Amino acid sequence: MRLSITAKINFFLLFIFSMVLVFSAVYQAIRERDLILTLIKEQSHEQTEAYFDGLNLLMLTGKMAARETLRTKFLEHAHVEDARIIRGDAVNQQFGKGFDNEQPQDRFDQLALTGQGSLEVVHDATHSRLVVTRPLLAKKDFRGTDCTSCHLVPENTVLGAVRFDYSLDSLFTRVEQNILTTALILTAIFALGLLLTLWVIRTWVVQPLNQLTRTMEEATDLHDFGRRLEGDDGDEIGRAALAYNQMLDSVERRLGKQRCTTDQKPEP
Repeated sequence: MRLSITAKINFFLLFIFSMVLVFSAVYQAIRERDLILTLIKEQSHEQTEAYFDGLNLLMLTGKMAARETLRTKFLEHAHVEDARIIRGDAVNQQFGKGFDNEQPQDRFDQLALTGQGSLEVVHDATHSRLVVTRPLLAKKDFRGTDCTSCHLVPENTVLGAVRFDYSLDSLFTRVEQNILTTALILTAIFALGLLLTLWVIRTWVVQPLNQLTRTMEEATDLHDFGRRLEGDDGDEIGRAALAYNQMLDSVERRLGKQRCTTDQKPEP
């Protein structure tokens, strides 16, 4: 299949644009997701600290029975899907099992009770969430408080953990919307650029080449070597037109010399 110069350039520009669009979308998605996770992780650190401080205050004031109120306040925060305390065996043995939501429920809870925190993104079939757990150890000086004075356990015993689950669905949906918006904007810019490119190619390349082609065809078919092209040495097509004019000048001079020679020959 024979393609014109315009079609070849258009195909090349379309290929370049498609590659740029794909790589831009992938890069933007990765960057925005990383940014979201970074912000959520920073938020989780602040909220676990605040939860610890709130529990510590309730414990010192003898109002631990109101800890569900503290939990409810954290559940009202944006993107917080779950917030709760996980009670360790030492606390259960000393104070009882507490509420049902304070007992370990999955591997993250079990891991936290061994002293290992978690910071992991979990993807289900239609749901994404960030799971954050932070163990609470018995310290003799935990921000000015001696944990072992209330909890009759050796220092560094795991008393429990704080757990936060953050929903990432709405945030990831926003990322997808941003990517779609960016893709539409880039497509509109490309369409305008393509139209401008087509106009430039047609005006500066295709039309001069078509004129050069027609003139050469007429000179060949009609043996009319008197027609000349307008051109200058400002660009390649202009120089080609000047070279063509010079070629015709040379042809005309040769033909003129041949006619003169023929006219001057004596008749036999």
